[in-house]
Amino acid sequence: MLFDELVKENIRDFYDRRREVELLKNGILECRRIILILGIRRIGKSSLIKVTLNHNKIPYIYIDVRSIYRQYNYISSYAIHYALESALNRLSKSSFWSKLLDYLKNIRGVSVMGVEVRFSESPQKITVIMPQLFNALNDWASDNKSKIALVFDEAQYLRYSKINFRSIIAYIYDNLPYITVVLSGSEVGLLHDFLRVNDPRSELYGRYMYEIVLKRFNREQSIDFLYKGFQEYGIEPPTDIIEEAASAFGGIVGWLVYFGRLSIDKGLSREVIIETFIKGSKLVKEELSKLYKRSPRYRYVLEAIAQGNTTWSSIKKYITARELKPIYDSALYEILLTLEKMGIIEKVLEKDEIKYKIVDPVLQYAVMH
Repeated sequence: MLFDELVKENIRDFYDRRREVELLKNGILECRRIILILGIRRIGKSSLIKVTLNHNKIPYIYIDVRSIYRQYNYISSYAIHYALESALNRLSKSSFWSKLLDYLKNIRGVSVMGVEVRFSESPQKITVIMPQLFNALNDWASDNKSKIALVFDEAQYLRYSKINFRSIIAYIYDNLPYITVVLSGSEVGLLHDFLRVNDPRSELYGRYMYEIVLKRFNREQSIDFLYKGFQEYGIEPPTDIIEEAASAFGGIVGWLVYFGRLSIDKGLSREVIIETFIKGSKLVKEELSKLYKRSPRYRYVLEAIAQGNTTWSSIKKYITARELKPIYDSALYEILLTLEKMGIIEKVLEKDEIKYKIVDPVLQYAVMH
C-alpha cells in the first residue's frame, strides 16, 4: 500500500521511481563497485534500495547505520558485530542460504548452528572477521554467477565509528568484484566528507562512485501519488484538498504518506493537512534539538530563513539583532555550509541573487513553532 509508513520492500507498494530502480539494478549487475543513493530525508532512499534488490532477487546485506547510532550515540565494534550478524542471518530465508553456509563454515570466528550464523569471536575482533566474511561472500557469488550488495543505509553515520570503514570499502573495491557497496545518505555533504574521495590521504581517493539522486516529486506526481493512495482504500478524494496537500508538503514522499495515513484514520479534510504539520514537526524537533545544542546560531539562521530573511545579508542582520553583536563572515559561512551538507537548507538563484531555503516544509514549520 502506498500509504504504508514502513520502508517499502515490494515493488507493488512503490510509487514510480522506475528510472531509479533500473539505474540501481543495472549498476549492481554491471559491477559498479560503489553506488551512492543520495537525497534528503523522507524521500524514499531505503525503499528504493530494498524494492530494487528484492524485485530483482539480488542478495544483499543491509545495515541501517543511523539506527545503530541512535541506540548508542556512536558506532561501536559491539554494534557493528551484532548488526552484521543479524543482517547476515536475514539471508536465511533465501533459497541460496544452504549453499552460502558451506562458504561461511570455513571462516575462523564464525560458527554455523543449524541454519543460523554466529560470530564466535569477541566484538572487538569484528575487523578481523569482516575481510574473511566478505571474501567468502565474494567467492560464493563468483561460483554461483551472482552479485551481492553490501548496503549501509545513512552511511554518513559511519564517521562516528572507530572502525576504519573507508579502508574496508577500499579493500572490497580493489579485491572483491562480485560485491557492490551501496551507501545511502540524506546528509549528502557529510557523506562525501566521510568518504573523502578527493583527499589524496583517503583510502578511497580516486575511486569512482556511481551516484543515483532521488529528487522530490513535482506537483503533478504528488497529486497522482495521493489519488492512487486513496483509491487503494476505495476513496475518491476531493480535488481541492489533494492539490492543497500536494503543494503543502513540497514533494517529500514521507510527508505525503503521513498525510494519507492520517486521512485514512481521521477522514480527509483540510484540518488533516494542518495536523500533519503539527504532528510531523514533533518528529523533526528531535533533529533540531541536537543541532541547536551545537550552537544557538543554528537556531538563529533557521529562524531567519523561515521568517523570510533568505539572503546572506539579511541572515547576518538577524543574527546580529539576536546576539546584539556582529557575527564574523567566516562563522556564518561555516554554519550555512554545515546546514547545506546536512541537507537542511539549499541555495537557489533568484533574479541573479543567491537565497537560502529550508528544504523540508514540515521542518520549517517546526522552526517557527
